[in-house]
Amino acid sequence: MMRLKCTVRIYDRTLLSKQRTYRSVLTISKQSDKNEVYLLLQNLKNKEGIKYKIHNNVEKIFTKFIDDGKATISLKEPRHDLIIETFSINEVIQLKSFLHILKLRLRKIGESSFPIISNLKLKNMDLSRANKLVIQKKSEYPLLRGFPKIIEELSILGLGRRSFDRQILNLKYLKILNLSSNQIQHLPKEVGCLPHLQELIIPHNKLGKSTFEWKWISQVEIRRNLRLLDIRNNEISVLPVQVGILDVLVKLQVCQNLLTKLPQSIGRLRNLKYLEAARNNLSCLPGSMRHLRLDYLDISGNPFNFQNSHFVVYYHVNEVVTLVQYAAIALLKARITYDNSTMPPNLVQFLDNATFCCVCSQACFNRYVLDYKEMELRRVTCQVKRTANTTILYECYFCSKTCQRYF
Repeated sequence: MMRLKCTVRIYDRTLLSKQRTYRSVLTISKQSDKNEVYLLLQNLKNKEGIKYKIHNNVEKIFTKFIDDGKATISLKEPRHDLIIETFSINEVIQLKSFLHILKLRLRKIGESSFPIISNLKLKNMDLSRANKLVIQKKSEYPLLRGFPKIIEELSILGLGRRSFDRQILNLKYLKILNLSSNQIQHLPKEVGCLPHLQELIIPHNKLGKSTFEWKWISQVEIRRNLRLLDIRNNEISVLPVQVGILDVLVKLQVCQNLLTKLPQSIGRLRNLKYLEAARNNLSCLPGSMRHLRLDYLDISGNPFNFQNSHFVVYYHVNEVVTLVQYAAIALLKARITYDNSTMPPNLVQFLDNATFCCVCSQACFNRYVLDYKEMELRRVTCQVKRTANTTILYECYFCSKTCQRYF
């Protein structure tokens, strides 16, 4: 075995730095006009490859964890460590065979059967498959060997799983997680800590049955990276206010749930372009949507049967201003970004649950006006899908009666 498919990360000992891990091919090869043997490293980013001289240049081969599919080749010039990792049983066997041939070559045993470097093309090598894994049968589930740690897209579809597999939390390169059509009721807090997760797709599950808090949605990493959240058909009756802190969210799908209202924090999603909330029990929409500029809004199949024809206005005053409230006011005034990693939890919770004026966007902490008003949907979206002949009211909070009049 002179060619090995694996993942390789280069550690430069002169710079004390590691490059990104790539799905790669390692080949023991030689130049066409010389007998000098090289180690050729190729990947989709560098198809021509990097040549490493073998004779008198391999400092050490580390094989302590070879049974786990891990090994390291340390080179003298350049001062690189090639950190190799394989995942399947077959790849582990191939790794052992490859290193055995390499060691034989270091002792100059075995000669001219090595391929020519100029003939080694990467065009027919399937290296992308390790970045995507789709599981649709229970027999395909990797119970023993686990998931490949470098995959970027994982789909576990229609297996009826009742619990979240915590092995997924080890997938540090994961960008897309699709758990459609299972029976999952709870996502662990650590889901929100996956550093590159951009799309979380979990329709047709049972998240609404859970008594757990949605702590995963409050974590720093998911707040900064998540662009798509699909939680359709999950029997959800209350959407957490923390959905409003998903700073880069572009698409939110909450269709076919049991929602009677959407949180006011929806209006804080300034990057949101697609909102789908069809077939719920919505009676009104949050007035904070006035600040959104959507490309598409789907609110069809909702009753919008708000019964208060007098539009009763509630004026609330709380004379006691707490230290937490003072801190929140100061933080918002200074426009400081906050999250659980930099602020006390009680202050973060207080800010997450704050309502904001539908006109001036100031936080309403100790006093506000609550009113229900009509508004043209075209003001917040370019395209809308709605049930015909329904009057849609907006639940609006105002910091003062002056702002109420300017709505």
